[in-house]
Amino acid sequence: MPERPKQQRGSYPCPWAVNVCNEDNIERRLRGGSRVGLTKFVANDLGTTISDLISISLSSESGSTEVLFALVDSSIKTVTGGVFATPVAYLGETPDDPSGAADLLTDDAGNNILTSSVAAPASGFLVSGQQTVFAVTSSSVIRLNPKNGQTDLILASAGTVPTGATFGTVYRDRLIVSGGDNAIYSSKMGDYSNWDYGRDISDGSRAIVWQLALSSDVGLAPTAMIAHKDSSLIIASKTTLWVLRGDPANGQLQRVSDNIGIVSSKAWCKSDDTIFFLSDCGVYKVGADGSGLAMVSENSLPAELDDINTSTTTVLMEYEQERKMIHVYLKTAGGNDTHWVYELQTEAWWAVRLQNDHSPVAVCKHKGEVILGGNDGYVRKVGGSDDDGTAIQSHVIMGAMRLGSVDRGGIINMLHGALGTGSGTVTWRVVVGASAEEASDNAKLAIETFQAGGDYSGYVKHTDTWSAGRSLAQYPRVSSLWCCIWLQSTDRWSFEGASMQLKLSGRYR
Repeated sequence: MPERPKQQRGSYPCPWAVNVCNEDNIERRLRGGSRVGLTKFVANDLGTTISDLISISLSSESGSTEVLFALVDSSIKTVTGGVFATPVAYLGETPDDPSGAADLLTDDAGNNILTSSVAAPASGFLVSGQQTVFAVTSSSVIRLNPKNGQTDLILASAGTVPTGATFGTVYRDRLIVSGGDNAIYSSKMGDYSNWDYGRDISDGSRAIVWQLALSSDVGLAPTAMIAHKDSSLIIASKTTLWVLRGDPANGQLQRVSDNIGIVSSKAWCKSDDTIFFLSDCGVYKVGADGSGLAMVSENSLPAELDDINTSTTTVLMEYEQERKMIHVYLKTAGGNDTHWVYELQTEAWWAVRLQNDHSPVAVCKHKGEVILGGNDGYVRKVGGSDDDGTAIQSHVIMGAMRLGSVDRGGIINMLHGALGTGSGTVTWRVVVGASAEEASDNAKLAIETFQAGGDYSGYVKHTDTWSAGRSLAQYPRVSSLWCCIWLQSTDRWSFEGASMQLKLSGRYR
C-alpha cells in the first residue's frame, strides 16, 4: 500500500492549542478534537506523596507476572490485578533476628548481601534487576525483596556504598549509581554489596568507578543512565552523550555527542531499541547502541521545552505505543503546568493541561500503558474520554488570517462552520490584532485567562456556537487587519471545516 502523502497546512495553521489532537485516531483525518483522557488505575489513593513508580516482571508458578511498584510515604506498595497492597516489611527486626541487628543474608542468586531491616525511604529513584527493586537515595541504597516484602539497607561487604547518588540502573548484573558528583559507581558483578574498587584489575567482575571522559579529561556530572539489555548502556551529562558497549571493567566507552545531552534522570523514554530524550535544545532520538542520533522536533519545538531549568521543573517522559506519542511532563511546585505530547506520525506538538491534582510526579509504562502517579496520591493511566469523570476543557486557535489587504482592513461578513457528525458543541470566538503575531498572542492570552478563571472578554470581538454537522451561517461583522478563531469545548468534538466571507474596509492608518 503506498504511503499516504502528508496533508498540507497553511502558513499559520495553529499558533496555540491545549488538550486537543489534530487527527481522528481511526480515520487519520485532519479534523481536531479533544485529547485522550485519564482514568484511575485503581480506585483508592496510595497515600500523600508518590516518589517513584516502576514496573517489573516477576517469575511465578503460573509464569511471568508484571507488577507495578510505588514508593509512597516511606512505604513500597504493589499492584497486581488492579489492586494495591503494601508488602509485609520487617521493620527493626526479622523473624530470624528479633534484635534487628545486621545479618549476612543470601539473595536468590546465592550472593551474600549484608543487610539490616529498615523502613522504605520517603523518596528515592527506583531501579530493578534480578527480580529485585532498589531505591537509590542520596544517603543509602535500599533493597526490596518482592517475594517477601522485606526492605533491607544494603551495607558494604567490601569497600563503601556510594552516598550522594540520586539515580541509578542495573546493567550486566551490576548496580550502577551516580548523581552525587562526576563519578559513576559500579558494584561488583553479581554482588551489589561489594564496592571494593582496589581489587586485582585482572578480576573482570570487580567493582569499578569511572567517569564520562576521554584520556585524562575530567568528566562532567552524569544526568541520566539508560540500560539496554546486557549489550549497552547510554549515559549522559547535560551537554554530552555516551554509550558503553559491554561491561564497565573491560567494555568500550564511546562519546556519541559532545554538545547534546539529557537534562535530567527521568527526561527519557524507550520504544524497543530507540531512546527518546529531552536535551537543552530539543527532543532527540538515539539507538540503544548509540547509533543514529537525530533531532525529532527540529522544525516545531515549543519554546517551553527549550533550555528548561531543572532546578525548578521536574521533567518526566514516557512513550505511548498505541498512539505513537512521546509524552513530556513538566512538573513545577506552583502547579498550573503545561505538558506536551509529540505525535511521531504527524510530527506535531500538542500542549496538555491537567488538573493540578492530576499533574504527575512519577511516570512509568506498565503492561503497555502509560501510568501516572498524580499529585493527589492516585495512580492513573492514559486513556478514556474524560479525566476521572471531569470533562476535558479543550482549546484551539485557527489562524492567524488576514482580513484585508496590505494597506486595508477587512470585515468578517459571514462565518460558516461544520463539525463532525455526533460531535459535541463548540464555542467559537473571534480575536483580532493589527498583525498576525498580535492576533495570535491575544488569542493565547485569552485562553490562559479563561483557564485561570479571569475576565477574557476584552480579547473577544464576537462569540457564538457550532453544533454537530453543518451550522447555519453566522454574521460577526468584525473588522480588523488580522484575526484568529478560538474554538473551545468541554465535549468530545471533531472539526470538519469552516468558510469565511470577507469584504474590504477602510485603509489602514
